[in-house]
Amino acid sequence: MGKRKMGPFEVGKKLGVGGMGIVYLATYVKTGQQCALKVLSPALSSDKQLTARFSREMEILKRLQHEHIVRYFGGGKYKTQHYYAMELMDGGSVEDLLKEKKRFSWEQAIDIGIQVAKALEHAHNAGIVHRDLKPANLFLSVDGHMKLGDFGIARDTEATALTAAGKTVGTYAYMAPEQIAGKPPVSRKTDLYALGIVIYEMLAGHPPFEAESPAEMLFSHLNSDPPRVTSEAMDCPVWLEKVVDKLLEKDPEDRYFDALAVQVALKEVGEKVAKQQSLIQQTMADGRSGVTADETKSIRRALGKKRRKKKKQIPLHERSWFLASCLGLLLVLVTYALWPLSEEGYHEKWQKLMASEESLDWSEAKENFLVPYLEKYGENGKYAKEAEEHLEKIEMSLAERRAKNRAKKGISPQSEAERLYMEAYQFEKFGDRVSARDRYQKMVTLLKNRKKDFENNRPYINLARRQIATIDAAGTDVRERMEIILSTLKKADELDAQGKKLEATKLWDSIITLYSSNKEFEKHVLYAQNRQSGRSVEPFDFGNSHDNKQE
Repeated sequence: MGKRKMGPFEVGKKLGVGGMGIVYLATYVKTGQQCALKVLSPALSSDKQLTARFSREMEILKRLQHEHIVRYFGGGKYKTQHYYAMELMDGGSVEDLLKEKKRFSWEQAIDIGIQVAKALEHAHNAGIVHRDLKPANLFLSVDGHMKLGDFGIARDTEATALTAAGKTVGTYAYMAPEQIAGKPPVSRKTDLYALGIVIYEMLAGHPPFEAESPAEMLFSHLNSDPPRVTSEAMDCPVWLEKVVDKLLEKDPEDRYFDALAVQVALKEVGEKVAKQQSLIQQTMADGRSGVTADETKSIRRALGKKRRKKKKQIPLHERSWFLASCLGLLLVLVTYALWPLSEEGYHEKWQKLMASEESLDWSEAKENFLVPYLEKYGENGKYAKEAEEHLEKIEMSLAERRAKNRAKKGISPQSEAERLYMEAYQFEKFGDRVSARDRYQKMVTLLKNRKKDFENNRPYINLARRQIATIDAAGTDVRERMEIILSTLKKADELDAQGKKLEATKLWDSIITLYSSNKEFEKHVLYAQNRQSGRSVEPFDFGNSHDNKQE
């Protein structure tokens, strides 16, 4: 059966479903370039208002050309269906990462927040208000580059249905008070409120307001103060909490003026934390046992502490000598936490992060400890070799996740090295370790001497070497390959006899895909092809493997 066509595109697997659109993986036939194709649901194609909104979304994306906004390629109408093509993102969404990771570090939240604010600044300058900003609409590349998508999508009532009791209610969790009340009018500051919700969720692992019904959720947005984010994320700097609080003001006039102001505020958080570290380091370097009044205020701010109001009768714990002693102890503790790391300090930090197996923790280890360590101590550092090995491991993990993620979505490999690795991996996944090892070895031999692309190929070469070592450690037997092929063909026939044609077809297809270029298994491939196409064939003797065994 031929592949489905829509205009100049060949339509592949379904990637997702929205309120009024279905997104497919697609290929532009003329160039072979892959993209995401959004198609207006057939049931909605006759609704003139919705088709107008779909067309308006295309016009909006056409105007918004920015590094942090999903790129629009073109669109139109094919027979009765409206569609448009857009950039394909291979790293999932912020929502996906929240489900996997639960929460982000404050540094990561700032980084993504700034990228979102840049996208909003561009959209707002073009007169566009997103109105549906949420983690599911923040798309990522595997290397962490964020792009905002899903502009102007109409939502039906079923698109914001309740989740399980006690959980967040769809898009309602990100709606600004003015969206709910209808006044003042929706503006650029509406998107800033939603950005505040998103940053809060990245820090705390959940939005500030959670409810069992839409009514409760909307009431919270209108009347309730959000919980302090530092009560959920203890490592969140007080300055970042203040940014979130300002974004979540009920009155739009009390929020930041625009998205550019938000970028400035978020960048200042990092600068203030760095300045605070420098202040404490300088204090200790000067050998002072006390601190000035200004420094005391700075330390209190860094730790989110508020000065107690004086009372007429001062209890022991509020007397100046007692507070001075506590402040001295506090200074020692803060200094210990912020003092420049020694070699052992760097080592301890990255060991903890690398032990987690979480990709975001590995990224943090790379950016905050491994790379800075090598920059500071160089190749002569005590742990330089270990640091380089960890960086290589992170590089391999990123390449492997990227390759498998693309394969899962049906996206073509982005390089020859990636293609060769995934071809070998498919044999290993099938259970044929003999063929897998052979493919991995040929891949290493082919790529290792290509100096031009060596840096790009190196992660895949190392992945192949790792898999070769794993296969060798487990041992291989060439007879296993024949047994796997025969058992797969037999299983497919059994499924077909049970009426499970789709499952049987998948197994036949796996034999055809993996072994069609191997003459040794020509008759097995031919059998699978005939069975898949429904042609009559001589029964295959699965029990007598005399003719099927490899010499």
